[in-house]
Amino acid sequence: MSEKVYADLRKLLDTLPNGFPASGSGVEMRILQKVFTEEEAGLFQKLKLNFETTEQIAERTGLELEYLKNILPIMADKGQLFGIHLGMVSMYKLLPFVFGIFEFQLNRLDREFVDLFEEYTDTVFGKEFFSHTPALMKVVPIGIDLHDSSAIEPYESVAQLIENARSWAVQNCICKKSRALEGHRCDKPMEVCLAFAPIEEA
Repeated sequence: MSEKVYADLRKLLDTLPNGFPASGSGVEMRILQKVFTEEEAGLFQKLKLNFETTEQIAERTGLELEYLKNILPIMADKGQLFGIHLGMVSMYKLLPFVFGIFEFQLNRLDREFVDLFEEYTDTVFGKEFFSHTPALMKVVPIGIDLHDSSAIEPYESVAQLIENARSWAVQNCICKKSRALEGHRCDKPMEVCLAFAPIEEA
């Protein structure tokens, strides 16, 4: 059971943005086993890429509503899926492994996880990420002139975005924390990743 549920989870993650390719060593399976229990791995596969309420998930999957109300917030707290709460309504959806699940493992990160992910990145994931077909980023000629309206916003504009936000978060940089766990901590501040949203309790 355990090997199949993780193999199926890997296949699903490989269909999401940026993928999660198989390796010859099985390192990606060890990563998934650190992030998910068998139960969590199975439930993850029942979610969708678009937000659904717990009631919608229960109706679609046939799982008990109370069970979902208990386990989905736990999985969201563990960074295994994405959850938001709007008043009394909670909604959840799938996350790709990168950018998503990996970055949300900040509070669960240890040296073993860092070593596994570095091995996976160096041997499989990094090569797949940068040689993906079709390319993740490419120029598409469309035969018309486009006017560049982008601008470097002044400090005041950024300050206004932050001031108008209704919820905020700041946390450690997972890249810096990973390096620190390997014994290569830099001398710059670690708590530098800022997020904000226009809704409360996002």
